[in-house]
Amino acid sequence: MLPTSRTGLLLLALVAGNAGAAEPPPASCEMGDLRIELTADPPSKTPVLCTSPGLTTTLLFDTTLLRVELEGRERFHRVMEDTHGLTLVPSGAMLGEEPLRLTVYFADGAGPASASFLVMVHPALAARQVDVLRHTRPVALYELAERKAQATAQQCEEEKTQLRAELDGPGGLRGLRFSGLMDQNQGVKVHDISTAIHRKPGNALHTSSIWAYRAHHRIAVEMLLHNQGTRPWMFKDALLRCEKGEELRPLPMLRPDTISPGQMNVLIMVEMDAKTESAKGSCTLTLWGTDGRFITLGNVTFP
Repeated sequence: MLPTSRTGLLLLALVAGNAGAAEPPPASCEMGDLRIELTADPPSKTPVLCTSPGLTTTLLFDTTLLRVELEGRERFHRVMEDTHGLTLVPSGAMLGEEPLRLTVYFADGAGPASASFLVMVHPALAARQVDVLRHTRPVALYELAERKAQATAQQCEEEKTQLRAELDGPGGLRGLRFSGLMDQNQGVKVHDISTAIHRKPGNALHTSSIWAYRAHHRIAVEMLLHNQGTRPWMFKDALLRCEKGEELRPLPMLRPDTISPGQMNVLIMVEMDAKTESAKGSCTLTLWGTDGRFITLGNVTFP
């Protein structure tokens, strides 16, 4: 049976590996696999790297390190150094804190003699591998960067076409049928997961009436949000991470309205592309707002 009596509907469409991932998370920290090139000239701004509790961020350097200075080292869950690299795993207690400064010094005496980064702890996103280069990039690396840019642009165009088709297409049952999400053999499966959800302490908003959906190659999570605090909250981005390491990301979308203090029963639905074998077992859904405050729901399961 589908949930009823919903107010303030906010519909958010999500998809795996979307070009919207290029939009920076709160505080503009960098995520994913990165390449940073160091020159003799000082950078215009210090790179800010995403780290996340339970996820490993590794910095690899193309020259030997002399020493590493990490602000607040004792607050990290794990810090591992070697002559050409550094691995960081932050603790969950560091969420919401200001970025910490990391400075590495090189042993060869060439310029630049050091490099600095700011390390930010994010509830879901992380810079997984950061390759730091101090010398001229080989032509092959420029070619690789160009291929990645072309692939990203192609993916963005495909997602824009898909989103436009969905917005221009029919709604209701006809929309489900013509989009291929429902046929004669398979409809929409719905499961109430309200009591099974693990809510993370410190969530920005209270959640209730949580439902999971699966229809052919789509999954979705629906919930009611209640702003019981004193600050407004506006959705910015989301990530679903499942047991097998799957990460499903959002499509380009219209920004939802701000959820004001005291506002209750605001319906939000996050939707993702997922193959039949995807999103099995327990998943974690994290949503965060424009101010960096987040909502994390664990033990999300789909029918």
